[in-house]
Amino acid sequence: MRSRYVSSPLSGSPATSARFLLKYIQNRLPQGAALAPVIIATDKTQLTQFSSNKSAYPIYMTLGNIPRAIRRKPTQQACFLLGYLSVDKILKDDLTSREVSSRGQRLFHDSLRIILEPLRQAGTQGVEIVGGDGSVRLVFPVLACYVADYPEQCLVTCSKYGTCPKCQARADELAELRKSTARTQTWTLDVINQAKASTETNSAFKTKCMEAGVGGGVFLPFWHGFPHCDIHHSITPDVLHQLYQGVFKHMLEWLGSLMSEEELDACIRSLPPCYGLRHFKNGWSTLGQIGGKDRKHMARVLLGCMIGKVPRDVIISYRSLLDFIYLAQYPSHDDITLGYMDDALKEFHQHKEVLFNLGVREHLDIPKIHSLLHYVDSITWFGTTDNYNTE
Repeated sequence: MRSRYVSSPLSGSPATSARFLLKYIQNRLPQGAALAPVIIATDKTQLTQFSSNKSAYPIYMTLGNIPRAIRRKPTQQACFLLGYLSVDKILKDDLTSREVSSRGQRLFHDSLRIILEPLRQAGTQGVEIVGGDGSVRLVFPVLACYVADYPEQCLVTCSKYGTCPKCQARADELAELRKSTARTQTWTLDVINQAKASTETNSAFKTKCMEAGVGGGVFLPFWHGFPHCDIHHSITPDVLHQLYQGVFKHMLEWLGSLMSEEELDACIRSLPPCYGLRHFKNGWSTLGQIGGKDRKHMARVLLGCMIGKVPRDVIISYRSLLDFIYLAQYPSHDDITLGYMDDALKEFHQHKEVLFNLGVREHLDIPKIHSLLHYVDSITWFGTTDNYNTE
């Protein structure tokens, strides 16, 4: 029975399957060797909006066996910058939009292959490192987690945009409360190799891959050859982009079909000031660019503004999603809290029909809604979500 899922992404998780995997890997290592789970993170960042839309594309690395209290503090320098990926646009001369996209994907993977080549070699051959006790150990760093938002998750895993980077669910199956067969590196590479062998042009190659749910812009992914690594399994939940900038953002858009902007602003302004809550004295319609911190404050008061304004089933479905969002951010988990997450997600799917009946949505085949199905498994394997949050 699972008892506790604490902060450390790998070493702290006592899940039976995770223990067996780590034991299996460690048994194959030389005597006295150690395993170091590596966390890679990329996030394309907009620097300015006024002078040529300047942006940067940093890639970071940290280790999963460093306590999160140290790893999450910038002053501790436990997460360091590996380099910057290219943000230059591909020249479109005599190229179709599909070929421009494919070249951008290949540039990304070729760049990461060069940057992470030392990591691949170290994971295969090991590297001698002096520990805190003065002993020299042979350490094998293994790519365990990759932290990114949804577009980058698809780019990293060579998954077709609009599908799930962790399972083989099609774009029209994302609204279902069930997980499809898990994607694996072997399966993705087989699709790519079969497409290369059966086609003669880049366009035909991409079409063949897309039919199977693979992106089709990359011939050789950067993660090919990394030891003890499955890039699809390494993709982790992202509280900022998936929950607040994703699920909660959709909830606000749906609410626009149920309440007028003026009515919602009036409800927000009428809320009394309260300790720990931000008071939006002018409502939400006057807000400009809304960041993750703003959405967190909005989520705390949203449900109170809906009481008496929308049908009961809508309130239940919204409450279920908000429950899931807050449960997913717990600093520790056990079987009971993970069961709460499953129950909240099931309750949402039981009441989601009201959104269709009221004309709010025609479908819920939304990748970020579907990603909620994989949260419990990821917490079981890698620990709580604050270990790999892009914030």
